[in-house]
Amino acid sequence: MVDYIKELKKRFKVATDLETRERYSKDYGFISPKLSKFRKIADAVVWLYSEEEIKEFFKIQQDYHFYIVERGNGTNTLGGAMPIKEKSVIVIPEMKKFEVLNGKLISDPSVEFNDLDVSSLPVYPTSFNMATIGGFVAGGSLGIGSLKYGAVWDNVNMIKVVNQKGEYTFYDNDVKKVVQSAGTVGIITKIGFRLIKRDKIVVKNYKFKKVGDAINKALDLIDEAEFISIRSKEMAYNISNENWDNWNLIVGFPGEDGKPVTSADIITTFAGAYFTVVNKKKVSYYSVDVKIEDLEKLDKIKGMIDCELARSQGKLFSHTYFLGFSEIPLQNEKVFNLHSYKINDRVEEDRLKKIIDFKKVVDPEDYINPGKIEY
Repeated sequence: MVDYIKELKKRFKVATDLETRERYSKDYGFISPKLSKFRKIADAVVWLYSEEEIKEFFKIQQDYHFYIVERGNGTNTLGGAMPIKEKSVIVIPEMKKFEVLNGKLISDPSVEFNDLDVSSLPVYPTSFNMATIGGFVAGGSLGIGSLKYGAVWDNVNMIKVVNQKGEYTFYDNDVKKVVQSAGTVGIITKIGFRLIKRDKIVVKNYKFKKVGDAINKALDLIDEAEFISIRSKEMAYNISNENWDNWNLIVGFPGEDGKPVTSADIITTFAGAYFTVVNKKKVSYYSVDVKIEDLEKLDKIKGMIDCELARSQGKLFSHTYFLGFSEIPLQNEKVFNLHSYKINDRVEEDRLKKIIDFKKVVDPEDYINPGKIEY
């Protein structure tokens, strides 16, 4: 047994058996064969139960120079919790306290969305029935509610992180130094999340021959909608067997006039639609963030297409999935690379700069989730 594992076992709960190491050395990135081939099996899995233990853990890391991969419940589909280097240790924070204080949620990282009232959260992940809030903040982006309320980084207003250099607490716009950093700048120990009052959501469907008509109707409804999807006939049929037209608009509204939405519906038929179809059909998949004014180009493209309207930093766009294509059919749009473990291939440039600048200060040798960010 290598020396650093002996040292970790003296102080923390540690597992080194192969079954446990294999189980925790992956996340839902396994759906991408391009990601899976980079996976390494960690040398150990370590559970940490307090901020003090996390600080002590980093002291040992500084002595032995092993790599650290932080993990929540492993629901990320982008390889964020997957080691890609030898001599790696999976770290699982087991901190699960939360409270509502002055109108915002103050949460430890390992709190599961199942333990929260998600109706009070402005945005939450499609994997909310399994995910932790720390995992979502570290590796998530959009989600349920992002059309109306923005992405995760628009709704986190405080974050605390511990790394080799110490502890850091950021507020408001500075939280972008940590949010969506995929655990590359430290272990998150506390999160402040703003809260809202959300009414019950119902769904209405609208059917069109032309994608332009679907877009115009979506824009008419944009101010009142909680979520909006525009789907090609081929995509819509793979979600539910109805009499769909060429282009179909699925809109979630607050209120009573429409079909009620269950949690299962949200996961399988709305925001998690691409994951549902990829699992069912075992097809290739790509994601592109398309400008609203460019969506009409889709009329010339045939196949499974799913447009999820969203906002990030106040900007409206379509988070668009192409399933079953041999290559990305739209050019000159921002690719949200679902087959890369590097956050550079997803994060907006202004936010990426904040993460990189912080990374250079606290982890210049790239020990924390190594290889997941180029800087």
